[in-house]
Amino acid sequence: MYSHPSNSFNISLKIKMVYSKHYMLLGHLMVFLSAFRSCYTSNNPSDLRPPIGKIADTKPITSRKPKNNQIEQPSKSVDHKKNDADFDFETTIQILRKVADAKRGIRWHLSGDNLIREVIDKSNSLYAAEDYAVQVINIYRAAKKICELYEQNSAPFEKMAHTFMEHYKYDEKETEDFWIEALKDINKKVVSKLHQIVLPEEEVDAINTKLRLAENYVGLDDTHYNVTTVFKINDKKFGLEDKKWLKLTEKQKSAFRNRKCAGWYNRLDSFEKKLIDGYVDKFLEGNHYIPTQIRNIPGCRNGYQKRILAYDQHNNPTTLGRYYHSGALVSPTQWKDETITKDNWEQIQQFVKNIEVISLNHNLLPPTLGGEKPIVEGTRRVVGDNQFMYIPINELGTLTTPIFRPHVDKLIEESIHFYNPKKNKDKRHYQGLCKAFKESNKKDRQKEIEKIKNPKDKRYFSKLNLLKEATENADYENTFIHNVTQLHNNYYATIGSNYIACKALLGERTPTSSVLFSCKSGKDRTGFMSILVDGNMIYMHDPSLDIEKDTKVYTNLAYASHYQFLASVNGGMAGRFGMKPVRNNEISRNITNELFPRAALSTSIDLN
Repeated sequence: MYSHPSNSFNISLKIKMVYSKHYMLLGHLMVFLSAFRSCYTSNNPSDLRPPIGKIADTKPITSRKPKNNQIEQPSKSVDHKKNDADFDFETTIQILRKVADAKRGIRWHLSGDNLIREVIDKSNSLYAAEDYAVQVINIYRAAKKICELYEQNSAPFEKMAHTFMEHYKYDEKETEDFWIEALKDINKKVVSKLHQIVLPEEEVDAINTKLRLAENYVGLDDTHYNVTTVFKINDKKFGLEDKKWLKLTEKQKSAFRNRKCAGWYNRLDSFEKKLIDGYVDKFLEGNHYIPTQIRNIPGCRNGYQKRILAYDQHNNPTTLGRYYHSGALVSPTQWKDETITKDNWEQIQQFVKNIEVISLNHNLLPPTLGGEKPIVEGTRRVVGDNQFMYIPINELGTLTTPIFRPHVDKLIEESIHFYNPKKNKDKRHYQGLCKAFKESNKKDRQKEIEKIKNPKDKRYFSKLNLLKEATENADYENTFIHNVTQLHNNYYATIGSNYIACKALLGERTPTSSVLFSCKSGKDRTGFMSILVDGNMIYMHDPSLDIEKDTKVYTNLAYASHYQFLASVNGGMAGRFGMKPVRNNEISRNITNELFPRAALSTSIDLN
């Protein structure tokens, strides 16, 4: 019988002959939360060789009691060693994610598929062992799914999950290095077990690859959230909202229903066909994001609609701006087929007709050499030059030429029309500045900007002026700035973030086209661009925040961990909290560890 030593949990437990799934969940809650809230003196052996000693209580993030009393005070438990009931992967992963955020000083308010993350008390570190625990549990879940696909007994992996959660309390205070090695060790054992009981004819490396792919598919068993993160900068309250956006078109749904005779389906290996067959209803229902690593099927991956919010003293939100971000429209495979790309573009236009697409990929090398040229060129062909921009922000794109001039010119024209309308003399503002923009007079532009008394307008036109200067430079000059003059910055990313921020702010005041930016996965480069854009918008909205001298805005954005969280849920990859490294700029260099944590690196796990 499992018993808890704490006075607050002095409850005698009865083990019944038959355990329901509900009681099994409560057992996981008790075991996991014992690590989170209590001290233990017993020391049971663990597959991870836990250290001997007590686990200290973690400090609560607030004195107010959470609404979910079931998590704080579970009243039932079960003995994992004697119980063969199904393991509740989905709820266990959700609890682990919630506790990870609690350690970061973030409280959850969850209602259905709407999740509000509220930053209560900023932590000094974003590391949480629970991110790695999520990865472990998801590996077991993926292994269970592989067993089911091949009609083999999946009980060994559910038992492994029970054992892991039983002994997890001994290791949750361990270092990140410990957890990285533990993850590798567990993954190796799972691959070995799959080789033994399911795929004896397969090489272990091939099984490992299958396991990673299955990890992405089983994420479709989770609830996919609309996520809002609320946080403060000084005494000002802001919000970052990312919501579900795209559902499959009827054409794409038909492609799934009739997949057995479709070219894209028949190009897949038999293993992924089994996965698609098992999850086809999830794709059709429209309540899930298509995961970032599932790249050979119809539908835009990891697609969000984003709003940046500012709250007044009565907690009423105002939208500062909005945009869209996703994985690449092009299916990044080595075979040439633009049908999926065209259908994905139609999927976007089904919801937003007037939209520009910015590719953050690099226009170099074929896929066989690790390049992304087919992604950039394929997107450009399908979208068309009038709606396509190219802003490479990673190292491999540094020597290529961005495409942005016509769109910046159009943005300036729209801004001039808004501030200086021809048909309404009473609403004309900054006529001298508008004239200087039209005549490309740098000195006059700067003089006129200095005259602006409205601080919000002054900041907006300052950003617009930087964009104008980039259009006036020759291509080689921009390349020189990016690679030499601003070697420790990311000049191309600055161009992109200034453009998207100005476009989004203007779009809240007058009709203009929307912006969608994408990278290969819709996770790392889009996450990095998002934090630059959002900081830009907040900076232009609130003149009291001086970004040029203080990185407080970006620091608060980083510790709110909205971007990192998105990478580890929904269309991201379970537990891979954060973005993989992107070329920094001068501001983000101070928050590198927060934006690019090590948990994000295990999208692949080697067997060495």
